[in-house]
Amino acid sequence: MDRDSFYTWAMFIRETVKSKKGKKYIQHQLVESVRTPNGPRQTLILNLGFLDLPKDKWKELANTIESELHKQERLFPTDPEIETLAGHYSKVIIKEQLLHAGRNKTAFDLPPLYERVDIHSVSTTDVKTIGAEHVAASGLQEYGFDKILKDLGFSDKEIDYAKMLIVARLVHPSSERETAIWINENSAICELINTNAVVYDNALHRVACLLLGHHKTIEQRLSQTARGLFDLKETVILYDLTNTYFEGSKRVSQLSKPGKSKERRNDRPLVTLALTIDEDGFPKQSKILEGNISEPQTLEGMLNDLAKTDGGQKTIVIDAGIASEKNIEIIKQKGFKYVAVSRKKTYSDVFWDGSVEKNLKLSDGETKLKVKLFEKDGEAFLLCHSIEKELKEKAILNKKTDRFEQELKKLKEGLSKKGAQRKCESVIERVGRLKERYGVGSLYDITVESAVGKVKQIDYIKNSNGKAKEIKVGEYVLRTNRIDLSEEEISKIHRSLTTIEDSFRSMKSHLGLRPIHHKRDDTTTAHIFITVLAYHILAGILRKLRQNKIHYNWKTIRNILSNHVRVTTSFKTEDESIINIRNSSIPTINQQAIYKSLNLKQQPLSGIKIKTPLKS
Repeated sequence: MDRDSFYTWAMFIRETVKSKKGKKYIQHQLVESVRTPNGPRQTLILNLGFLDLPKDKWKELANTIESELHKQERLFPTDPEIETLAGHYSKVIIKEQLLHAGRNKTAFDLPPLYERVDIHSVSTTDVKTIGAEHVAASGLQEYGFDKILKDLGFSDKEIDYAKMLIVARLVHPSSERETAIWINENSAICELINTNAVVYDNALHRVACLLLGHHKTIEQRLSQTARGLFDLKETVILYDLTNTYFEGSKRVSQLSKPGKSKERRNDRPLVTLALTIDEDGFPKQSKILEGNISEPQTLEGMLNDLAKTDGGQKTIVIDAGIASEKNIEIIKQKGFKYVAVSRKKTYSDVFWDGSVEKNLKLSDGETKLKVKLFEKDGEAFLLCHSIEKELKEKAILNKKTDRFEQELKKLKEGLSKKGAQRKCESVIERVGRLKERYGVGSLYDITVESAVGKVKQIDYIKNSNGKAKEIKVGEYVLRTNRIDLSEEEISKIHRSLTTIEDSFRSMKSHLGLRPIHHKRDDTTTAHIFITVLAYHILAGILRKLRQNKIHYNWKTIRNILSNHVRVTTSFKTEDESIINIRNSSIPTINQQAIYKSLNLKQQPLSGIKIKTPLKS
């Protein structure tokens, strides 16, 4: 039956009582009484839940909702509380009608339809962002995320929540509480995945923990899918760790520990993320570890997991923090090759006797690297002298020595002031603290003259050993059992470590990894895992964009897409009917370029129209 042929008698609110497990629950419903060819009928318009409003005001609320839906002016002032409720419920009704119309294919990609409208009645409501959500949701679809979760026993509703969580982490990284607000109020993600669910932060927490329970399986399936989609070689595997900090004390946590923060937040408890990625920047596996864990002891477990995956000969790339002799031996025992930054800063000059120095040009075509190659006992050693690294390290060293000298000078001049502390033990202790703070004490000869337990004079001068050390800045040594590689190839593989640094930077800066506000360890770990899952999807998105010469970072892409929105436009027609149209804005040229590079539709959703005739 065509709804437009109905003649309404009135809207009203009715109360229903339901029982569940011996408890009674009161619910209220907005109902429309209509006359049809088959006689009077009652149609449920909206479930209101429990309505905390006196019964004598129900009729006024129903009438106000009806006037809101039909854009009718009210003759008498309305109670502010009823006005607020009516505005909310009318928006929900229009939203559900449009969603229902979209599901039933009553979109207006049809022949032209003309109406005479009152242009003064045109209004735009329910503006929701859709651009970045379109890209993120399409990435999940490409990876077959629904099927992965379906195979793991997730319900349809849990799958929807999981997709919302990951899309939100890509588009609007925040806490689960703020994520729920963003999904309900600001984003069109629910329309994209075709659900009208109202999202609560507790439900997001539960699903995040559910995803964490299938950590290894989900990551393995995503990694396998990426390998097929992008024809990944996975011959080089990069491994590194980073940590992030918490807001709050986390006193009862078994996971968060004090440690050296890579974000210089040593005042906060930390948690560590270990990650392996391939040479193309696609994540392979991750582990969440205690904040104070020693880097070398984390490698063996990751190698055990990596050994179970398919693939040919792999080369593990690690930095000096992980490249202990024990770990190098473990890598060999597992049958992997390696390229590592040696823990020894340099070797004696005799070591390189007979080696020919080469000048390498890096990918930027300007930065130069001087290298010497030496082979010994089945290992190749590459001494690298980076001009850029030398300049950077010299600047850092000069800054430290300048501050160290300023503090020593201040301490020296303070001895002549009235009331100054001159006790020998105290002054020597202060000098020791300065050495510890700036780490350059070994570059100086410091003399403390004293008599009868009192310091008279402090003298300091840079020693010759210090000058020798300055000459060595900018040097590092790479070691590998890939003796088949040339100097250029060893250096190139080592420089791929910047890929994993970029991954960590992206997760922290663009995907909301830091800081963490959770109190419990399970929700903390789940929060980090959602960020890792988001990065799995992001790696594929960025790969496609770069292949099409779009080299923006994800934050810039997100900003470009931020003003592609979905809106509801309403207006009156000449016959006093109300037309509501749900449609998306026309994408800009830059937005179109991004969609084209990702092989996506320019309009993620088609337009939807509903017409509500004049009540009689």
